[in-house]
Amino acid sequence: MRFLGAIGALILALALAGTASAAGYGTSSISLSANSASAIAGNSITVNYTVSLASGGTWGTTLNVQANSGLASHGIKVTLSNQYGDPPYSGAMSISTNTSTAPGSYAIVLQATGDDPSTANATFTLTVLAPAATTATTTVANSSNVSPSVSVQATVPPTTVAHQVAVGAQSYYTQASAAAYASYAVIILAIIAAIAGVFLWRSARARFAVIGAALIVIGIIIWLYGDYSGGAMQYIAAGLIAITAGTLAWLYGDIKEGAYRNGAANTTSLSVALIIIGIMVWLYGDYYGGGLSAVWAGVALLAIGVLVWLYGNARAGYFSRH
Repeated sequence: MRFLGAIGALILALALAGTASAAGYGTSSISLSANSASAIAGNSITVNYTVSLASGGTWGTTLNVQANSGLASHGIKVTLSNQYGDPPYSGAMSISTNTSTAPGSYAIVLQATGDDPSTANATFTLTVLAPAATTATTTVANSSNVSPSVSVQATVPPTTVAHQVAVGAQSYYTQASAAAYASYAVIILAIIAAIAGVFLWRSARARFAVIGAALIVIGIIIWLYGDYSGGAMQYIAAGLIAITAGTLAWLYGDIKEGAYRNGAANTTSLSVALIIIGIMVWLYGDYYGGGLSAVWAGVALLAIGVLVWLYGNARAGYFSRH
C-alpha cells in the first residue's frame, strides 16, 4: 500500500516537474541566405538557412516545409539537410524542379515546430522559368530566281507567363485543422465511453478504472497535439496533468477496492510502472533532445500500461455485471 502511494506521489512529482520545465520553452526565428531566386525548369538551387533562438531556453526544435506534398505535385522537391536540433543550428535547403514544372512563382514556407516554435514563418519565393530558348530555321524561296534561297533564323524566347501557385500556408493549415479535428474526435469518443461506463457499471472500482483510462487517453491526445502543433506548452502541460490525474484516480480506485486482495495487484503495479517510465521517456523526447522516436516510445509505453491495467482489472472481475 505504501509502495503504491509512493508511486502515485512520484507520478505527481513528474507532472509538476514537467509543467515547470515547460516554462523553459522559448521561440525561434528562421533566416535565409536569400529570400527568392529563379531556376529553369529541370534545374536545382540551394539556399542556406539558420534557426536561431529568439527568446527563452533552447530545446529540441524541428524545421518543417509547409505543404511539401503540394509542392511535390508540381514537380518541386524540397529537402532540408538538417531538420532537428537545439537552436541555433544551420543547414541547406535544396530545391529541385522537373522539366515538367510549370513556369510561375512558388512559395516555399518554412516553420519551426517543437519546443522552440518560430514566431514567424520564413518564405522563399521560387520563380520557375521555361527551358532555354529554341532556334527555328525557315527557308524562304526567291520568286525571281535571281539569287539562291535565303535562310531566316527566328529565336523563340522562353515562356515567361507568371502565375502564382497556391501551395503555401493554405495547405498546411488544412492539414493542421485535420489533426485538430481528429484530436477532438478522439477526445469526444473517450468522454462518451467514460460516461457510458459510469452508467453501465455500478461498482466504484469499475467506474474509477473507466474514468482513469479515459483521462489517460485524453492526456495522450492533448500532449501529442501540443508536440505536433508547434510545441505549445499549455497543451503539453494539460496532457501531462490529465495523464497524472487519470493514473492517480485509477490507482485510488484499485487501492480502495482492495486490488491486493482480488488478484489485480501484479498488473496494477506493472501498469503504473509502465506509465511512469512512459512519462519519463516522453519528457526526455520533448525536453532533452530525444526526438520523435522517444516521444512515440513514451506513447507506446503509456498505451501498453493502460491495456495491461484494463486486462488485470477485467480478470479480477471489475467489469462483471453480477
